[in-house]
Amino acid sequence: MILFLTKIGNLILSAFIWILMVLDTVMTFSILLILKPFDWNQAISYYVVNLWGQIIVRSNPLWKIKITGREHIKKGIGYVLVANHMSLADIVCLYCLGKNFKWIAKKSLFKIPVLGWSMSLVEYIPLTRGEHGSIRDSYQKAQEWLAKDVSVLLFPEGTRSKSGSLAPFKNGAFKLAILTGKPIIPIVIKGTGSALSKSRMMMSVRVNGSVKVLPKIDVDSYGPEQHGELRNKVWTLMNEEL
Repeated sequence: MILFLTKIGNLILSAFIWILMVLDTVMTFSILLILKPFDWNQAISYYVVNLWGQIIVRSNPLWKIKITGREHIKKGIGYVLVANHMSLADIVCLYCLGKNFKWIAKKSLFKIPVLGWSMSLVEYIPLTRGEHGSIRDSYQKAQEWLAKDVSVLLFPEGTRSKSGSLAPFKNGAFKLAILTGKPIIPIVIKGTGSALSKSRMMMSVRVNGSVKVLPKIDVDSYGPEQHGELRNKVWTLMNEEL
């Protein structure tokens, strides 16, 4: 009986958070749409999207997400941010950093009503995996943002990890950092795999997670052909932290 009631309680709380996410997303989209003609440099919009994620995280009092190291991301400096990826919850947790950055995200996400429209309004960067033209255009746009000292965030594993272990990294983020000369900042996420893992719709009620920003890694000493060496260094640092 206790187990049954616990399952019912979890289901109700999970449904509540999903409803809150939908309402939060609709409100965020409405605000972004109103701001668009006036907030031409997006000085306000990024606060709005950060608030979107923070509301979702804080709506569940049993989610404990510890944020450390955010001081490594300095205001007015563009970084190539790389984070491990275990759950859809990683996305909202990263907004708890309160920093301005652009995602490189799957193009299919931009087609989702309201959510995808919001992503377009704040000029996130769509990417279609396996399409050379899309990859080229995405990284060109990322270079443009970095040239304006706006950070770009990628999941170098390419997709969510099913096991929680750190998967091999793809090369794109490290080529981008070397090409632009922008430092890499690794971000290690722990404990979110159970929050909303791949192939699950129901959220976990209790989550004890963390988002830790590691010190920057300068890329000045790396040549164009040394992206593999840089990739391996970052992977090792993040894997040790995990």
